[in-house]
Amino acid sequence: MKKWIFSIITFSLFSNECLSSILFKWDQVHHEEVSSFLGAPYLKVKSMSLEGFNGLSLQKLQSGFSFMEKVINSEEFRSRVINFKNKRGERKFESNRGLSNEEIYEIFMEGREVLQMDTPGEVNLFLKLYDNPMSRVIGYTNSKTNLININWKYFKHFKIHEVAANLTHEWTHKLGFGHTSAKEHDSVPYAIGYIVRDLVLNSMNHPGPIF
Repeated sequence: MKKWIFSIITFSLFSNECLSSILFKWDQVHHEEVSSFLGAPYLKVKSMSLEGFNGLSLQKLQSGFSFMEKVINSEEFRSRVINFKNKRGERKFESNRGLSNEEIYEIFMEGREVLQMDTPGEVNLFLKLYDNPMSRVIGYTNSKTNLININWKYFKHFKIHEVAANLTHEWTHKLGFGHTSAKEHDSVPYAIGYIVRDLVLNSMNHPGPIF
């Protein structure tokens, strides 16, 4: 009888703490295999270098990587990017370099950063955590470097869906997209970042496939 009760308790703990993680990893691997079989693009999120992250901050960052990879490879992400409409109701992004939504999606999914054209299919992230409590800047980068700088002032309060959104925003700059100001929320970096934020949040609240 004691053995039976112990087994139930063990299974319960396993279910609560591990099952969602196992299902998430299975879903991610399964999606990658299905995408490969169908010839569909699949983007791998890769941490190339990490500076200043450790302990809980590193754990949160890695969770952001996992959820970011899950949602950007989903059919829902594809649909939201292609069907995106700006605040004027036009099906186009601001600061779009003259490209259609479909072309922007294709460039995104190719994963060819301006400075790393020879690594298709990869979101290559070179990240540095810095602390500037006086700054209103969440993160920044520039066209001459692979490095993305993230302000600890904001990162320490970020939830996982906000981490994924910020990483997406900054990485989209690496594809050559920009914005005229921090208020241009319909630009490619901002708008796609918001799409990822919403999809990650939805995925966390409703675990399971989002193909």
